[in-house]
Amino acid sequence: MIQLGVTMIDKTLRLLVVIINYKTPELVCQALESLSDKINIESDKVVVVDNNSEDNSVNEITNFISLKGWGPWVTVVSSETNGGFSAGNNIGIQSANAKYYLLLNSDAFVLPAAIIKLLDVMESDNKAGIVGPRLEWPDGSQQVSCFKNLTPLNGFLSAVKTGIFTKLFTLFGIKEVAISLDKHEIERPEWLSFACVMLRGQMVKEIGLMDEGYFMYREDNDYCRRATEAGWGLVFEPKSKVVHLNKGASNQMGLKRLPKYYFQSRSRYFIKYYGRLGLFMANLYWSLGRCISLLRELIQRKPKAFHSTMLFDIWVGFLT
Repeated sequence: MIQLGVTMIDKTLRLLVVIINYKTPELVCQALESLSDKINIESDKVVVVDNNSEDNSVNEITNFISLKGWGPWVTVVSSETNGGFSAGNNIGIQSANAKYYLLLNSDAFVLPAAIIKLLDVMESDNKAGIVGPRLEWPDGSQQVSCFKNLTPLNGFLSAVKTGIFTKLFTLFGIKEVAISLDKHEIERPEWLSFACVMLRGQMVKEIGLMDEGYFMYREDNDYCRRATEAGWGLVFEPKSKVVHLNKGASNQMGLKRLPKYYFQSRSRYFIKYYGRLGLFMANLYWSLGRCISLLRELIQRKPKAFHSTMLFDIWVGFLT
């Protein structure tokens, strides 16, 4: 495994693309294929970080790279542990000094001019610290990728699932976390999906790496808040288009019980920005909203919106 703080590539790059693999070698190869004709191999490199997949992923990916002759610009790093999304990206970022870093999900691939458009924003706006592209489904329709910061109160809206409350809360400036695609606020996001984002190297040096206390979930909201609090801007660039298949764990939960690390990350986020009292209020507001949506489900015989254990699971991490 690469040791943290050790730079593998000894020259400063224009762009380093970081892709994390966890048992998705086919998707990683597809992502690499999409990058092959869209970067300058003299000044740009790609690092694939395997988060201890414990399968044949590394062999499959390295064999694919060798077959394609991409060795000069793609490096594969094997981590001895699966430290999560933040830890994997941090390993990749620390593998080289770069002016810009592109974090790209293994289940995403870049379309023509996507990287150029993101670089254009960075080059034209020195205060842009994080730039996100338009994320699309394979059919070209847009995905939600711009968000408002998660707060104790808007957690109520995510649980209540009732339009009248959303409209009422909006009057008081409290909005849902996800920014609707048809709203002008999409031009002023408070955080961006890290399925694909470009980070300015200078910003990374200033505010540090991603918080590895988040195994998965909330790390992107956290990092964007740290960036904006340090005076860096967030930019959504719809001219840059990236297809996101959304085949990761975060999109395959359905009504299954969410993993413990989901709630640990949620608790960490609220305690970090609102204190333990803020986490308590967030849980209280969410529970109130869930009671209302549960009542509607029972009366109107609507499908369940959340797993039955969610009311209890939100307290995971409250004391720790």
